[in-house]
Amino acid sequence: MQPNRALKFDFENCEEISTFRTIHYLGSKLRALKFIKKTIDKLDPSKKGVCDLFSGSGVVSHHLSQERSIISADIQNYSTVICGALLNPISDNFINNFIPNLKKNKIIDKELKKFSKLINYEDQILNKDLDNAENVSHFLENCSIYNFIENKDKKINKELYKILSETEKKLKNNSDKFIITKYYGGLFFSFKQSIILDIILNQINKLSKKYKNFLLASLLSTASDLVNTVGKQFAQPIRPKDKTNKPKTGLINQLKKDRNLDVFFQFEKCLNKYSKIKSKNKSHKIFRLDFKDTLEKIDEKTKIVYADPPYTRDHYSRFYHVLETISLSDSPVVSKTKIGGKLKNSRGMYREGRHQSDFCIKSKAPKAFEYLFNKVSKKNKILLLSYSPYDKNKNSHPRVVTLDVLKKIANKHFKFVEVKTIGKFIHNKLNKSSLHLKASQEAEILIICQN
Repeated sequence: MQPNRALKFDFENCEEISTFRTIHYLGSKLRALKFIKKTIDKLDPSKKGVCDLFSGSGVVSHHLSQERSIISADIQNYSTVICGALLNPISDNFINNFIPNLKKNKIIDKELKKFSKLINYEDQILNKDLDNAENVSHFLENCSIYNFIENKDKKINKELYKILSETEKKLKNNSDKFIITKYYGGLFFSFKQSIILDIILNQINKLSKKYKNFLLASLLSTASDLVNTVGKQFAQPIRPKDKTNKPKTGLINQLKKDRNLDVFFQFEKCLNKYSKIKSKNKSHKIFRLDFKDTLEKIDEKTKIVYADPPYTRDHYSRFYHVLETISLSDSPVVSKTKIGGKLKNSRGMYREGRHQSDFCIKSKAPKAFEYLFNKVSKKNKILLLSYSPYDKNKNSHPRVVTLDVLKKIANKHFKFVEVKTIGKFIHNKLNKSSLHLKASQEAEILIICQN
C-alpha cells in the first residue's frame, strides 16, 4: 500500500473566485474553490461527474458545474433550494418583473398598515429612544409573538403586552401566512422586515415549481444578509445584556445597522446575482437526501465524490434552522430547554426534531466515516474529503474524529491515500472575534482516496 503523502498547494497564487456567497455559512469553501477544482481536474481530466455529498451553501456544486455534471445533495431543504437555483438558473421577463410587480401590489401597504402599531413601537425604541438601553433590552427579551402566545408573561410592560395581544388576534386566522413574523420577528429581524419577508414568501409560494425554488433561493440569501445577530447566523438571537445584567455597549448601533436594512433592496441584489448565473450544463441532479441514500444514486457517469461533513460537536442545523423553516413554509413546534429550572422555548427558537448529524456525535462519527469510505470504495469512485485540522496545544475547537483516525479508516478501504494542504487559510467564524477559537494555519486539507 502506498504511504500517505502530504502535498502542498500554493493557495496565495490561486486565481480569483467567480461564484458568490449565497448565505453566511459556517466553514464556507468559497475561498478554497479554485484549489478544490484544480485537484479534481488533476484527478479526472476527462471531466466526468462529481457528487457533492454535503452541499450546504452550494458554492462547490456551482463552481464545479461549469464544466461537469453535478449530483448535489444535502439533508436540509434550504440547501437543496439554493443548489437548485445555482445549478438550474433562470433569467426571463417573469423573473425580471417579479419585484416591480410585487411593489405595485397593494397587499404590501395593507399588511404593513395592519401591523403598524407593532412596527411603530419597535421603530420608536430602536431609532428614537436612543438613550434608553433598558427599554431596548426589555423589548428584545419579550417581543417574541410565538412566546407571547404560549406564555402571556405578565412581567412585560403594559404597552408591549397590549400590542402583542392585538397582534395575536390579527394572526389568529392567518398565522400560516406570517410564519417568519410569528416565529422570528423581533428576534432575528425587525418586525417590518419579517412582515415584508412573509409577504414575498407568500407570493413565491403561489408560483409554479420552476419559479418558486429560484425566487425562494434569493429570499433565503436575503434573510441571511438581513439577520440581526453576531456573525449573521441563526443559532442565537442577540443577547442584549452582559453577564452583569447590564445592557451591552454598542447594542443600539448594531440593531439600527441591521434592522433598518431595506428588504426589497437586499432581495433585488440577491436576485440579480442568481439571475446572472450562466448554465452550460442541464444534466445536474439535486437531492434532499441523507448521505447514505445519496451514495445509492451514484452511477457510472460520476467519477468523484466530494465530501465536506461537519467535524465538530456543533450541529449545523442550529445555524440555519430559520432558513429551513422559510424554505419549508411550515409551522414547526419549537424545542424546549431548561432555563432556570423550568422548561422554556429554546432561545434560538429551534425546530423540534431538527437534523442531528452523526458526524457531529463522537460515539457515532467513526461509524459514519467507516460507512462513507467503504461505500465509495465499493463503487470504485475517487473520494475527496475536506478536513479542517486543529492544534491540540491551542484553544481550538476539537474534531470528533482526528486526521490520524480518518487516514487509518481510509487506508482500510482504499489502496492509495494522499493528503493535500491549501496552506495558510483561516475560516470565517460565525461569532464574536473575541470568542474566536484559534485556527490552524493549515486550516483546510483534502484527503484523496482512490483504488
